[in-house]
Amino acid sequence: MHKIGLLTVLAGVLLTTSAIVPAVGQEEVILRLLPYHTDAMVENFNPNNPTGPQQRTRDFTYEPLWIENVWNPDADVPGLALSYDIAEDLKSVTWHLRPDTKWSDGEPFTADDVVFTFEYAKAHPDYPMGIDVYSAEAGTGNVESAEKIDDLTVRFNLHEPDSLARYGLGQIYPLPEHIWSTVDDPKNFANTTPVATGPWTEVRNFSRSGYEICRNELSHYNADNKIDCLSFPQMNGNEQTVAALSAGDLDWLGDGLTDPDITFLPQSEFNNYWLPAGSDVNLQLNTTKAPFDNLEFRKAMSVAIDRDTLVDISTFGLTTHTRFPIGTGEMFNTWYDEAALEPYTWLMQYTPEKAEELLDAAGFVDADGDGWRDNLDGTPIQFGIAMPSGWTDWVNTGQTVAENLQDVGINASLKTMDEGAWFDAVPQGNFDVYVMWTNGGATPFSQYQPMFNPRQMVPGRIDFQAMHQMQIPEIEDALTAFKSTSDRGAQLADMAKVHQLVAENVPVISLFANPIWYEYSTRRFTGWVTEADPRFRPQVHDGTRERVLHALSLQPIE
Repeated sequence: MHKIGLLTVLAGVLLTTSAIVPAVGQEEVILRLLPYHTDAMVENFNPNNPTGPQQRTRDFTYEPLWIENVWNPDADVPGLALSYDIAEDLKSVTWHLRPDTKWSDGEPFTADDVVFTFEYAKAHPDYPMGIDVYSAEAGTGNVESAEKIDDLTVRFNLHEPDSLARYGLGQIYPLPEHIWSTVDDPKNFANTTPVATGPWTEVRNFSRSGYEICRNELSHYNADNKIDCLSFPQMNGNEQTVAALSAGDLDWLGDGLTDPDITFLPQSEFNNYWLPAGSDVNLQLNTTKAPFDNLEFRKAMSVAIDRDTLVDISTFGLTTHTRFPIGTGEMFNTWYDEAALEPYTWLMQYTPEKAEELLDAAGFVDADGDGWRDNLDGTPIQFGIAMPSGWTDWVNTGQTVAENLQDVGINASLKTMDEGAWFDAVPQGNFDVYVMWTNGGATPFSQYQPMFNPRQMVPGRIDFQAMHQMQIPEIEDALTAFKSTSDRGAQLADMAKVHQLVAENVPVISLFANPIWYEYSTRRFTGWVTEADPRFRPQVHDGTRERVLHALSLQPIE
């Protein structure tokens, strides 16, 4: 049984200082935050809409079953479930739900809602609810059924043993059956009057320039929640957000900043930031086409890249070095077998002479005398490194990589694109090279599973992590073994196989670890996560389940 006493959790999560009341004359405490840039707000609060609504409604309005504290895994926090059991055969996960929980319209939350949510995901496979539903016909997925044991107990039954299933299942955001059972087209349902269980559910003052979502009077968090409303202003650029935070019109954001010690801190005595190392950033090469289908070419690209310049100059010294060519950074360093990975470190070292040697030996030479190397069949090599035009640090990265490749005779260039077009090209496979982030998560499985899942490589549905489209069955087998045991030693051995296979095949080229972007103002609130108190990941973006705990632990300044 995995159980955490609620009083113990709240004592650890929420500050224990005496209550600080709002300033005289201030009727409400409002936290102003910006998890998403947009040109205009759209009145949509669908928790599984993958654009703006999802960024603002998950965690704050709709709750998951469980909140993984990724940085402090021994301090996970109950969501709508208080505990869970994993079967000995790893083929089911049973969740024990929080008693006396009500939806914001007063209806009780029960196991029926959780079962309904699974059945709804099964009936609407194109509605992205994050549930790995098993399909016998397609041979995909793993969750076969959701079974109500009693009003406060639900069991998910799996097709195959999976020690990691509880991570995905814990991230389910249950939907109220009495509302969503009448919704036939969930993808296009705006959900303008959300009914949920989170701390803030009541939408107020909606306009294209922003809105507020205010206290759920039935929330189980109310006794300790000092914030009456969350305010989500419409903003669409870093200059605007920095100005707003500096003026006191924002409290919390997560923007990529250029040289924050100059562009951000001096703007206000209350401005603060912390940029801990996050997930890796990789070059995603389309290995379905030449020259990226050639291993020696990929190795040559890797050693042609000057990563010191990328870290120190292109990304303004805000990123960190990645030691090994395995597609993951220091976030998962406790899973490294460093002795086994040491022979591959040369792939991360800037040695253009080695790059030229590899290219020459593999036959990538200047066949037509135009000054650029050609493919093995004599056709020209010419490609762009695609980048959203407004992402300054990544644009700089793409330009540096292109120049490095040109230095060894590869005709590469920076290809800036409108952000929307950049995103749209990925699923179709219409690209040569992208710079791309990687997933976080409780274990490296959360990154490697989408990166090497063949179902994520189908044109039209290509995942951001699987853009390379290289199928490596041995990696798939190792990942299957990893999730089929809960033994840490066995999992370490399985992950060591994955690391070695990635290093040997170079399906992606590791560049550096991105920072976790986190900026905040101490003008109106205390209790922020800091480097001295890293109790949660501090991001405001969707995908950080802990962000609701961060918000709830803030205290208004008198």
